[in-house]
Amino acid sequence: MRWIALALPLLILTGCSFTPVDRSQWSEKSLVPSSLRSLAPLLLEGSGLALHNELLWSINDGGNEPTLFGLNLTDEPAAKVRQVTVRNAANLDWESLITTSESLVIADCGNNRGDRIWFQFHSINWGQLEMNQGLVDAKTIHVKLADVTLAVERQNHNRDCEAVTEVDGNYWLFTKNWQDQKSRLYIVDPNRDQQSVRAVATFDVAGLITGADYDSKSGHLALIGYGSGFAVTQPFIWIIPVFLGQAQFDQAVRYSLAKMGQWEAIHWYKGHLLISRESSPLGGALLAKVTLPTQMH
Repeated sequence: MRWIALALPLLILTGCSFTPVDRSQWSEKSLVPSSLRSLAPLLLEGSGLALHNELLWSINDGGNEPTLFGLNLTDEPAAKVRQVTVRNAANLDWESLITTSESLVIADCGNNRGDRIWFQFHSINWGQLEMNQGLVDAKTIHVKLADVTLAVERQNHNRDCEAVTEVDGNYWLFTKNWQDQKSRLYIVDPNRDQQSVRAVATFDVAGLITGADYDSKSGHLALIGYGSGFAVTQPFIWIIPVFLGQAQFDQAVRYSLAKMGQWEAIHWYKGHLLISRESSPLGGALLAKVTLPTQMH
C-alpha cells in the first residue's frame, strides 16, 4: 500500500473503530527491530518477502513495474540487487510473496478501492529464478472472494488484502479491514484456476494486516500490521500457533514493534523474523530482523 500523507483530517477519518479492543492477548514486551540494510532506492514500496537459498526476494506494490528484486543475505548491504521482470504478468497491486518448495508466488491482491473482483496469483518456478536471467514467465490462477459486495469505497471497507502465505499446501489469504480492524481468513487451492472462496474464520487483530508468513518447523503463523487513524504509528506482530491445519487464534500473542513505520512484509528466518518497511514520513525503506522473546525452531 502506498503511503498516504499524514494529514490530520485523513487520519481521523480512515478506519476509525469504536469497538472496544480485547487486550488480554497483548504482550507487555515490545519487539525491537534490528536494522539490516536500507531498501532505497529500488524498493521504496516493498510489500513482500520470500527467501530461497539465502536469496531474499521482494517486490514493489501497485503502480510499479512487474519486477522481482533479489538480495543476497550474505553480501554486504551495498551489494548489487538482482532484478528480474515477469514478462507475462502485470503489477495491478502486488502485495505479498509466498514461498513454496517449488515456486515463488506473487499475490496480486491489493484492493484499496474495494471494487476489485478477481485476485491473481503468479507462480514462478525456482529453477527459472536460479538461471540468473532477467526475464521469467509465471503461471497464473485467478481467485474471487465470493462473500463480499463490491463498491468503490476507497480505504473505507473490509475487503482489501495484503497478506498471503502457504500453509499445508494451500494459500492462506488474510484481509486488511479498514472499517472493523479485523481480518478474515480465506483458503485458496493453488492448483485450481477461476475459483471463488469464502471466509473460514475472522480474527480480531485490532489493526490493518499487511503481511503474513507461516513456519512449518515451529507450526507458527506470523502476521504484521499497524493501526489506522492516530494508531498508524503503532506497528505490531501477531504470533499464532497452527495445529492440524487450524489457526489457534485464541492462543495468539500480539507484540508491539518499537520502531515506527509502515511495516509491510514479514518472513520467518532461522527462528527469527525478517520484516520490511515501506518508505513514508514515519521512516525510510528498511529491511530489519526481529527476535522473539522465545525463539521458534
